[in-house]
Amino acid sequence: MAALPSPTQVAGSHEAIYEAYYNQVDPKGYGRVEAMDAARFLKKSQLSDVILSKIWDMADPQSRGSLDKTGMFVALKLCAFAQAGRELNIANLSQDIAPPKMGDIKPVIKKSPAVPPPPVISAVNSSDWSIKPHERIKYDRLFDDLQPTNGYIPGNKVKGLLMDSKLPMDTLGKIWDLADIDKDGMLDRHEFVVAMHLVYKALEKHAIPSVLPPELMPPGKRKDAPLIADLSAPAMVAAKIPPIPPLPNASAINNLVGLQSVKPPSQQQPVQWVVSAEDQAAADKLFLQADMDMDGFVSGTEIKDVFLQSGLPQSILAHIWALCDLGQSGKLNKEQFALSMWLIKQKLRGIDPPASLMPDMIPPSLRKFTDSGVAVSQDFFF
Repeated sequence: MAALPSPTQVAGSHEAIYEAYYNQVDPKGYGRVEAMDAARFLKKSQLSDVILSKIWDMADPQSRGSLDKTGMFVALKLCAFAQAGRELNIANLSQDIAPPKMGDIKPVIKKSPAVPPPPVISAVNSSDWSIKPHERIKYDRLFDDLQPTNGYIPGNKVKGLLMDSKLPMDTLGKIWDLADIDKDGMLDRHEFVVAMHLVYKALEKHAIPSVLPPELMPPGKRKDAPLIADLSAPAMVAAKIPPIPPLPNASAINNLVGLQSVKPPSQQQPVQWVVSAEDQAAADKLFLQADMDMDGFVSGTEIKDVFLQSGLPQSILAHIWALCDLGQSGKLNKEQFALSMWLIKQKLRGIDPPASLMPDMIPPSLRKFTDSGVAVSQDFFF
């Protein structure tokens, strides 16, 4: 099957509206939308369930049960075709058409701060990489405009800003290598300042160095960190995530999954599930660290350490894996992983995992739903 076009190719001249729609279903910028969230949003198109089911199959050709950004853009574009009475065909995705109408949702289009033109400055020594005070002020403003979370900006937000510079892809890849000093796929304020400064230097025709100049290295940062990045990859910032931090004992997993969590009414899920919203959120953090290839799944190799550090016998851990790997694919999605953490927590509390999953243990994305929450169909569009 031919690869899907890029989000930009799918959205065409309406990219800002598609971005606005996407930000509503992936507000935290995880880069992937779970099936139930995507289904609820796409049903706002008022299209029939038969059409939506066909759209889902075309947007999720590998049947992963979730959509990345490209898949979500494809689903939205196909909704637009269906609303206009046009044929649903992947080959037509590059055709321009008005964006889909999603019920009463009015997309809020946020303008990304564009990289201002480089300032006119006098020639400087090519080895002088120091940041002038007025330059730092400008970079700091750009950082704040991108609305950092806990002092960090995820790579997918930085990518658009870097692309706006129109620099060659290999140059941008080199800049990302140098700026993401601790290789966590995100930029703190200093790392962002470094990235912007290198962009401006490149625009001024300075050759980007192969190692970060001393003037740009902050105190406390490692100077021998390996350079890992691939700007040509679908997600430019799919930099290798650091190893999963060690969990020294059973209590660490108890704290991670949140033994005392109580799900507030505002976070109750439409379907009863043994994994609470807090447990899911805690497990999601581990999942994002463990998903080294950013494919939306974790393999046994990727989470072996997490399982073993629980201190449970390998036979118990193997049974828990078998319970959660419902399709026996050798991988777990985000909800299956959260369930495995919940079962480990239960065992640590003295409750043995069942011989087979009870109905309220099955991850919602692997169930069949109706609007009333009754199990019906796994294609998510009943």
